[in-house]
Amino acid sequence: MAKKKKEKKEKIEKKRKIDFRKIFGGLKNINFKKLINNLLYNIKNFKHLERKKKIKMLGGFLLIILIFIGSFLIIPRFATRKLKIERNAKSASISNLFLYVPPDAFQYKKTFTIRPLKENSAEYQNLKTMGNFYGPIYTIIPDDNKEESSLKPIKIKYRIPMDLYYGDSFNNFSIMYASDDDPPIIKKLSGCEIFKDESLGTYVVQANTFHFSKFGLYVDPAPKEVSFGLKTLIEKPPSLEPDLLLVPGVDNNFLGFVPNTQSINNIYGENVWSLYFPNRTIWYYKYPLLETKPKSYMDAFFGYFIRTGSNSYLEFEAERFALELKTKQNKQFDIITQGIGSLIVRYALEKHPEIKNVRTISMFSPPNKGINTVNPIYFNIIYKKSPEIIELTYGLNKEEYNSLFLNISSKMDLISAYYKELLPDSDFIKKINTLPRRKDIKYYIYTGTIPDINIHIKNTKLATFYPEFINGYGDGLVTIESAKLDGAKFYTFEIPYNKLFSDNDVLKILQKNLSLGIQKVAVPEIKDDSFPETKKAIEETKVKEKLKKEEISKIFEKPQNYENIKLLNFSEQLLYLENIIYGKIYNLNGNILIASNKGVFDTDGNNILNKNVLGSLEYKNRLYITTNDGIYAIDNSSYEFIKIRNIDFNIHDNVFYLPEIRKYIYVDYSNGLAKIYENNNLIADKVIFNSLKVLNNNFYLVLGDKILKRTKDKWETVITKNGIKNIINTDFGYFTDYYSQSYYIYLLTSDYKLIVYNTKNHKVQILGNTDVGKFKLIENNNRLWIFDRNYVTYIDLENKIFPGKYQSISDYNIIDVATYKKDSFLLLIKKDRGFELWITDY
Repeated sequence: MAKKKKEKKEKIEKKRKIDFRKIFGGLKNINFKKLINNLLYNIKNFKHLERKKKIKMLGGFLLIILIFIGSFLIIPRFATRKLKIERNAKSASISNLFLYVPPDAFQYKKTFTIRPLKENSAEYQNLKTMGNFYGPIYTIIPDDNKEESSLKPIKIKYRIPMDLYYGDSFNNFSIMYASDDDPPIIKKLSGCEIFKDESLGTYVVQANTFHFSKFGLYVDPAPKEVSFGLKTLIEKPPSLEPDLLLVPGVDNNFLGFVPNTQSINNIYGENVWSLYFPNRTIWYYKYPLLETKPKSYMDAFFGYFIRTGSNSYLEFEAERFALELKTKQNKQFDIITQGIGSLIVRYALEKHPEIKNVRTISMFSPPNKGINTVNPIYFNIIYKKSPEIIELTYGLNKEEYNSLFLNISSKMDLISAYYKELLPDSDFIKKINTLPRRKDIKYYIYTGTIPDINIHIKNTKLATFYPEFINGYGDGLVTIESAKLDGAKFYTFEIPYNKLFSDNDVLKILQKNLSLGIQKVAVPEIKDDSFPETKKAIEETKVKEKLKKEEISKIFEKPQNYENIKLLNFSEQLLYLENIIYGKIYNLNGNILIASNKGVFDTDGNNILNKNVLGSLEYKNRLYITTNDGIYAIDNSSYEFIKIRNIDFNIHDNVFYLPEIRKYIYVDYSNGLAKIYENNNLIADKVIFNSLKVLNNNFYLVLGDKILKRTKDKWETVITKNGIKNIINTDFGYFTDYYSQSYYIYLLTSDYKLIVYNTKNHKVQILGNTDVGKFKLIENNNRLWIFDRNYVTYIDLENKIFPGKYQSISDYNIIDVATYKKDSFLLLIKKDRGFELWITDY
């Protein structure tokens, strides 16, 4: 029985086996010449062949085509590539990804495997969803399973899809990085460069990295043409005070821009600098420090390199900055800088003493003698080491090590394009410190003495690597010694570098320093003229004509004289907040809340929604807050927010939710002007966006040149600036606020005018002209109150009178106003170190 089973098994196995020798041996007997001749004959006489032969031939051709396409599509996707790194430079490419590893990037020979993730894999789909990757994602794995940081930056290049390339001035591509953590850390690499790589014959986006992981391409879904140079941040009327010019470093918050306040004071929203320098025009120097450099920028840089032999981005930017200052010789500047920006400004002014329109330089944490935090050799020592080894060797516990590693890793990523120039022994640092100080410019330096992370390395081996993190020696970015500069007035504060330019004590000293030397002009007493009577007659005629014109368009009685009196009494302080930049008041029938840059606070000081606020709107006694991860709502009867929508809004600057109709208003900014959408429908482009208001349960958009109202399923124009101009034949600033009652429209403008428009008879009256504020209109007890930061007045709506009564305020700034009750307001004011919420009555 067993023998029979064995014989049967052998018989089956014999049947299953394929004798490849017979198959391939049989190929020798095939006459390929005859076969080809028959194929060509059949193709030539295809029409006359039998139907079966035709079908057979077509099927054969189709099979060949499918095999070819399958080979083309499938094989590259699952291909892998080995990268062997020795002492010499190495490069590798696989499909869309190109790598260049400089010589001595690693201490010993290493081999990496590069492969694309399978597009149908869960890992690929997860990364694509989380990071919005475009196209293939590649993973680079060390074959020895030892993750190390390189000693020199590795260049990652990614082929650009030319159908998405909009031109040389667009920078809508970046290289995306995903870590191997769970969940992965996903981010765009800073300082990417777009150029045509002649060696590859294609356009690429390139970035520097110090460690391998997963890389892919990010394509901005809303590409924008970029420009660099001096840009206006806040524009004010000319004064004797010099303009401020901000030159940032890697901290985006340095510009002082507060995202959710465009509706409050000006086209750029609330700004920290404008609170301390309210009369000054504020500029900033825009350069691609963190964002992708477009091809037009890289072409200019390559041209500079060819002309000068210098491949220093900082020198290149300094020369461009110097040129920008020379084009503004009619302006005088006080320059305020941060980090890397300080080096750019110093190099520009000290190399070009012919630039004479700069009065002062105020530097926050300037790395005048370089920084250690971007040294890749030091980073390699702590990169992904075992916490036990770190504790044993350097005395740091696990939490301190994680804090240090993440902090250094972040700074390495941010400054990877500039790291070499910032090292203490770099050629650039040596060169800039040989330049003579300017005797005609005052230098001020502000630095911290507390690092931005809490670690204890003072008595460890790490102290020599990272003195920036030792309490009393550095502020997390620079050491005190590195920041010092001969001839500069030096200040230190017990705060980290990223808190300096938002601290009241620091900014008060800056404010005082920049007020020194500003001349004040005495206004001479006005006397009667001694010109001939004919001239007086002409002037009298002009006055009469003006009065006649005003009489025709008169809606309100204007004041004969003005009276500075106390209009508002501060009766009760409800709240004090110290660590916010701005606030907006909401009164939900007694449930009073403050929406700020740090979240939403109640009057007990509790942060009841600790989220980044993208937009806020009160509608029917309910407050709707838009955050990065969705919509939250609260009403007058609740003390907790409820999440009502779960949506990712990360790609937008401001988002507002319109309840009941369940629509979203998206506001995105470019150079201070807004593009506004309702869901996917464009409402306005390149406009000044001031606010989204609710009046009588209707939604209004207050734009610089028009007012829009949402009616039915669309936004209709209520009134335009040009329409008013055509009636009064007089120019005025852009709209800053809007109010309507009955058939009257009230418009506040940026040049301190209050315009009243009667929609029945089309009369227009400029009721206030530099004698009103420009911040906010708010109705209370049949009075329309007009607020400015340091000024308040009102008009009597019932009797159509502008009484001329006002209150001038000098010891604080009004940040926001809301109605409290009849004859009373809620005022949020900026005073001394913090923000105070008061009940005021009249």
